Amino acid sequence: MQKLRQNLNILFIGVDSPVSEPIMSLLRSARLAPRADSAITETDLARALKAGHWDFFIYRLGTELSLELLGKILKSNNKDIPVLVLAPDSSPEHRVHGLKMKASAVIPIDQTEMLVLAVRRELYHLENRRRRRMAEFHLIETEKRCRQLLHSSNEAIAFLNRSNEFIYLNPRLLEMLGHEQNKETLGLSLTSLVSENELISLNALLTDYQADNSVNQELELIINRSDGSEFCATLELSQARFERAICTQLLIKTPREDALMETMAEQDLITGLKNQFYLAKRLDQAVQAAVRADHEANLLYISLDNFSSIKAEIGVNGADTIVRDAAAILTTLVNRAHVLCRYNLDAFVVIYGDSDSQKAIKLAEEICEAIENNLSEAAGAQIQTTCSIGIAPITEDTASAQEVLRLAQSSSEAVRSKVSKGNGVYLHVLEDKNEEEEGLSIKKLRQAIRDDEFKLLFQPIVSLRGEHESVYEVLLRLIDKDNKEVSPNMFITMLDHAEVSTELDRWVIHESIRQLAEENKKGRKNKLFINLTGRSLEDPRLLHGIRDQLNQHKVPGDSLIFQFSESDASTYLKYANIFTQGLAQLHASACIKHYGSSIDSENVLRHIPAQYIKLDGSFVQELADPDKHEAFDKLIEPLRIGEKTIVAPLVEGTNVMSKLFRTGVHYIQGYYLQAPREHMDYDFFG
Repeated sequence: MQKLRQNLNILFIGVDSPVSEPIMSLLRSARLAPRADSAITETDLARALKAGHWDFFIYRLGTELSLELLGKILKSNNKDIPVLVLAPDSSPEHRVHGLKMKASAVIPIDQTEMLVLAVRRELYHLENRRRRRMAEFHLIETEKRCRQLLHSSNEAIAFLNRSNEFIYLNPRLLEMLGHEQNKETLGLSLTSLVSENELISLNALLTDYQADNSVNQELELIINRSDGSEFCATLELSQARFERAICTQLLIKTPREDALMETMAEQDLITGLKNQFYLAKRLDQAVQAAVRADHEANLLYISLDNFSSIKAEIGVNGADTIVRDAAAILTTLVNRAHVLCRYNLDAFVVIYGDSDSQKAIKLAEEICEAIENNLSEAAGAQIQTTCSIGIAPITEDTASAQEVLRLAQSSSEAVRSKVSKGNGVYLHVLEDKNEEEEGLSIKKLRQAIRDDEFKLLFQPIVSLRGEHESVYEVLLRLIDKDNKEVSPNMFITMLDHAEVSTELDRWVIHESIRQLAEENKKGRKNKLFINLTGRSLEDPRLLHGIRDQLNQHKVPGDSLIFQFSESDASTYLKYANIFTQGLAQLHASACIKHYGSSIDSENVLRHIPAQYIKLDGSFVQELADPDKHEAFDKLIEPLRIGEKTIVAPLVEGTNVMSKLFRTGVHYIQGYYLQAPREHMDYDFFG
């Protein structure tokens, strides 16, 4: 599935299009999906606050609406919206004034890249605040639910304060002790439940627990009931929270409780290993130990490659044999000090109790080699398989057990995406985009163009109206020294500043038309959407170059649609208009992409006679929410009136297709249909 951009709703206050559009372009190149509106007066601001949900305000000093008044309005409306101030220069007076007015940052108006960094930083802080508020809400709801579960639980549970006095007993424990109400036991000490003979053992247990409450403590002893009778039980102490306070949870189990059933519930019957229920418990403990006591570890997610195909070939019993053999290998290689579990049909998990990731990688490589060298006897045949192992560190920054498991699983899947058959190890590390960007330079990009180190990929654009056309978007990739593909997002800002964009656009146009001519010779009549950067729109030689290429390769002009972003169209409005009219003379077409994302959508649509309009993908992503349908209809309406050909990108499932069809969308595009490929081989009519 295509990695989705993060939606970002921005209100520009006192910022006109020549300033806002370059900012929007930079944000889009930073893997964000910005949508914007503008305001100048207090009335405009009131309308905007009522109409939408905003992530950021970008405010220009000297606007009619003062910064002080803006702060008062946000406070009176109880809005948590960061305000980024654009100052005319880097004067300290502007910065001091902005920060006094509670602005999140004050940035010189000509430092747009600094603004993007500030947006990234403030977005991170904003999301953390929103997550905290949501977590607090969920915590309250969870505590209510826990209280209900405690009340109905068949287990005998109590909570103790720091003085080991009861603050809550559930009905099961009250019944076990012979009490009817909680008020009869509140303030009683845990030690009051045992005889003097048992008191020494209980005090020792409490002392050990207070010394290290991250480890559960257990003790068997005799408990006194309220009527003086006694019974034998096991006490288990663990750290917990009750009504927002840290406390001790007491679990009392009697011999009547069947320990064997608990053991069986945590065991995988096929392999004899512990199962996912046991893993959930131990992984929670590992994450808590990393957070509380700095006991870091590593999680290995071991997935058998091609397991579904093997199972289909040799059946369920044969597949079980493969799994048992893999479990036996893991049992041999993984020391008993670590936790080994079967997670699902084709995957195992190891909680490797060492913070050294290199040791975890070494173990993972040994596992890969052992499984690859093993031959299993199943269904009368010898079966060989391999495995893909993802590793995720468990550190004090780990958000949750579910998160670290997800990271390890995605790292395992990454092995298959890098090596078609898997059989490898991948360690999850935080992405450092700056390092990737530093590896590229203007000089290297120019050299890559000269050396043909770029390649084209093609993604199908499919008609919803039954048109018998084969249409693709042309996507560019740079091939690095390791023969890996580098997305244009890694160097697009560099192109904007370096004026190599026109040179690269010319290469893409030439290569696209050349490959299109080869397809025509094979009898395949395809159409291509070709992306252009803003700089190319003002290049007076580009139209002549396109004409010469079409004539040289004998390709009809109506097989090409050149697309440029709404932000670039707004910035280069005059040139975009001239270019679009020039394309019409060549029988080619123009397309405005990211439609609806800027504050200038209506103006762009009015001045540029583009036949094709590609919506901003964020609108399509939001169609899963019925509350967003009305806004989508309003976005589409002027396009339908203008009889534009509408393209919807980022379609990732069938759930939105009926809505797109009903609203008048003509074409769809997305990884659900097909990921970009090196050849134009999509079956449009299958």
